[in-house]
Amino acid sequence: MLAATAFYEDPLTLFLVGLGLMILFFWYFATEIERRKRNVGTVLLLGVVGLCMLAATPPSKRLKGGIDILGGSSFSLRVQPRENEDGTSSPPTTEQVEQAINVLRKRLDNTGTNEAQITRQGVDRIQVQMPGVSEQESKAIRETIEKVAKLELREVSPRNDEVGADGKTLAQRVADGNEIVPGYRVYIYTNKDRDGNETKQPLLLNRRVALSGSDIVSAFPSPQQSDAVGVTLNNAGADKMIALTKDMRLGVDRIATVLDGEVLNAPVVNARLGKNFEISGLHSAGEPKALSDALMNPLENPLIVEASSTVSAAYGSAVIQQAIWAGVVGLSITFLFVLIYYRMAGIIAIVGLVVNGIILFGIMAMFGFPFSLPGIAGMILTIGMAVDANVLIYERLREEMAAGKSLKAAIGTAYDKAFTAIFDSNFTSLITAIILFWLASGTIKGFAVTLTIGLLASMFSAILVTRVLFRWGVDLNLLKKLSFLSLIPPTKIDFLGKRKIAFVASAVLLIVCFAGFYIKRDRALGVDFTGGAVVQFQLEKGEAIPMGDINASLEKVALTKEAFPTEETSAATGVLLSIRCDVADSEKIINQLRQDIPTLAERAPETTAEDGTVTPGGYVVSASTEEVSALIGGTFLKQSLIALGMGLIGIFIYILFRFEFAFAIGGFVSTIHDVVLTVGLVVLFGSELSLLHVGAILTVAGYSLNDTIVIYDRIRERLLIETLSIKDIMNEAINATLARTILTAGTTIITVIIIFFKGGPALEGFALTILIGLIVGTISSVFVAAPIVLWWSGRKGGNLRSHVIKAKEVEVLTDAK
Repeated sequence: MLAATAFYEDPLTLFLVGLGLMILFFWYFATEIERRKRNVGTVLLLGVVGLCMLAATPPSKRLKGGIDILGGSSFSLRVQPRENEDGTSSPPTTEQVEQAINVLRKRLDNTGTNEAQITRQGVDRIQVQMPGVSEQESKAIRETIEKVAKLELREVSPRNDEVGADGKTLAQRVADGNEIVPGYRVYIYTNKDRDGNETKQPLLLNRRVALSGSDIVSAFPSPQQSDAVGVTLNNAGADKMIALTKDMRLGVDRIATVLDGEVLNAPVVNARLGKNFEISGLHSAGEPKALSDALMNPLENPLIVEASSTVSAAYGSAVIQQAIWAGVVGLSITFLFVLIYYRMAGIIAIVGLVVNGIILFGIMAMFGFPFSLPGIAGMILTIGMAVDANVLIYERLREEMAAGKSLKAAIGTAYDKAFTAIFDSNFTSLITAIILFWLASGTIKGFAVTLTIGLLASMFSAILVTRVLFRWGVDLNLLKKLSFLSLIPPTKIDFLGKRKIAFVASAVLLIVCFAGFYIKRDRALGVDFTGGAVVQFQLEKGEAIPMGDINASLEKVALTKEAFPTEETSAATGVLLSIRCDVADSEKIINQLRQDIPTLAERAPETTAEDGTVTPGGYVVSASTEEVSALIGGTFLKQSLIALGMGLIGIFIYILFRFEFAFAIGGFVSTIHDVVLTVGLVVLFGSELSLLHVGAILTVAGYSLNDTIVIYDRIRERLLIETLSIKDIMNEAINATLARTILTAGTTIITVIIIFFKGGPALEGFALTILIGLIVGTISSVFVAAPIVLWWSGRKGGNLRSHVIKAKEVEVLTDAK
């Protein structure tokens, strides 16, 4: 185990192994020799699986849970007043607190691997919660939080080293209080050499800041010098730097770099400086990287960490166990169905799905990505798409065997024909995932990470793993004949003939949903969106209240919005019970908890005044209430909506490139339709939208798009070879993919239904959203996406077939070149 750990801590070894696997990957697809393709694929499969199994072993140590699943650490921060140029200070404004929250989110979770939850409490306090943080990590995070990164460049007085009659420099005399130099003040410069030896030297610096951090465009560890940070200024900053250095005596005058009031260095100016310069003298390990990150996200106001504690999982261990159990049962039923329906081929599909899971868990462990519930939503989507890829291949295989082809030829043709549908459906979802990771933040970024890894694993397992296993089975004569169940007979339903009824029904549902949302307004949004209050009870050291008792008590309260209890444990103060709720519910929650839980109802002894008046004692455990900001703040929500919008535009462009404009319009409109209708129906059924629903809604968008692309691919294929009317061809294509649609949606719906009924109350809303979205997305692929293509293509006498044929000819010519 020590060897495995050391292996992943060595970036060079990891890079070389990855490079070797990538070479095998390209070799596999480049070679045309079947036996070589089989052997290279086998080595690649074993290499990837072995690498990922090592990375995820042991799971208890290598896999990282999100704060909603395993809990983590909590930091209570206070925003400090900002010091003005004249020496006075100003209390923090609301805008400055929000700026601090945005900066912290970028510093602590810029890569999406931490999923930090950051909220405002009261006027000038901020709470930061991060998953599974160790004591050493906690110390590093504290330093990251408290680093203001206020960078200043100040001129060192030309008289700094001027020696007086007493033998002391001017800077030393000012430091001792024996002399005053107007316009200058003394800073103590602690110079540390590479051996760690320190020398302290007073520096007389100009009170006027020549250049500040607001002038910085980028900061990065210098590739030429290990103890330096390269800085690039904007145009205004470059002008200031030129003005600062143009009259300086080269080789004599100095400039000091001051960070958060401490002098980092004070080098002699040897050249006229402009847009680029370096900050050197950073000898501690990791200091250049930490400084460059901080300079890119400077704070306007200092922050101090008032307290740190351990926070319980947002959903409790019992809920998580229920969810895991429900997920395992659901997946087991899916595996069993695939095995029974596809028999021997089903075994190969299950092996591919297991490899898919190993790759997903291995990469998540390798790069330290946490598993949160929105991330698990991404896993559900990718597993569903992996099952769908196998169903697509096997239904194609059924068709090819029915056409009289040999098993080997049928397998090859099935994989070739299914490849475009698998690739296009996965790649469109991958576009969304990459854009979400790029533009969004927090748990949305976590969803994007899991989805990206899962999609790549899904394509690898479906296209390569199962294909290699089939090659071995045929070559070793282990597979001579395949037989499948056929529960869904061929159909000839006129789906497009019912498009007007479908459009009317969809329009009515959308109107009802919009009306319901308008009537409910804020009541449709949970405290994750609207913010509210946090009720807190500080228990005595050694005391604890089971979370089950808290939840049972909260169920008795007629709440305006759903409440979320958590516990924070501190070695110094004990357990802090916190309930995030709507402001109007805070008093009701306090009263109900005191009524149901003896620890909170305990009072101090009553007192008797001299006149005999008896005063009841106060509660031993006091309660406090203060305002708390939304988990999904304005900036977070705006970033997520922009990311989703950009993702849809990216998908539109890709479908336009791969198919035709009418298909792009249909895919774009149907995806928006499904997201809006799912959200509306969830609210209509009485659920409040929370952070948990965001991951579920993104999952719905992915499923909807996957279904649509599969149908589009079959329509395009039929248009190239058949001469029937466009409507008849589209009906034929939908009927041809109907078995695959029912099988894929059905197996996933079974899993989600089990999570809904057995996953616990906290996951009901999550499962309900995905369940509604699956049904809506499956229906809309047939009755919204396809009819829009037919309608758009028929506008002004357009000919969809000629456009598709022309696009195919261009594709063939491009491949030939």
